[in-house]
Amino acid sequence: MLHDNQHALALYNSLFDNQQYQAIAHSIADDLRLERESVRVSDIMNAVTDTALLLCQHSHYTDAAVKLAALCGQNGISIATIDRIYTYLLTYQQPGDNTSDDFQLTAKALLKAYELSDPLKAAVSCTNGVHGWQGRMAYQLFATSDYLVQAAIQLLGNGDESYISEKLHHGVQRLTGALHEAVRYSPRPDRFDFSETVFPVDLNEE
Repeated sequence: MLHDNQHALALYNSLFDNQQYQAIAHSIADDLRLERESVRVSDIMNAVTDTALLLCQHSHYTDAAVKLAALCGQNGISIATIDRIYTYLLTYQQPGDNTSDDFQLTAKALLKAYELSDPLKAAVSCTNGVHGWQGRMAYQLFATSDYLVQAAIQLLGNGDESYISEKLHHGVQRLTGALHEAVRYSPRPDRFDFSETVFPVDLNEE
């Protein structure tokens, strides 16, 4: 394994393009409105390097691409910069590997999900005061969406499964509450009757 990692380092060094690397760093600094030498920029650039080493088959950086995507999403790194990072990572990607592609799409999905977070919470808050069953149902549906978005963010970032399960549980509770409002008060409750819906179970259980 040591020999493999030495080979990975040698491959990384042979493919390294400092001009491209520095251009990414400056793009990140511009996105964050920080100096190039700031700690936050350095942290993301270190994650870029770790991901490049992963693509060179270094065994110490197995989660690097996911961590880099999460950093991009959390810090609001722009689509243009994500694309620039993606192009840079393709330099290191080996035939048959799709890590760079997954990074690009995950980072963009997380970026958009984080952008949704505050507006979605605002919608939950606003609809909480709307009278009538439609308002109550809309409130429950927005709350459901909020929990599901949080769960999806954690999934893409390889978050804790118990936390993901908790968010899904709350989301299902809110969705159930929304359907109850419609079944009780809608003029056509049959349109909202999903009582025959069956959730998946663990097929490994006897």
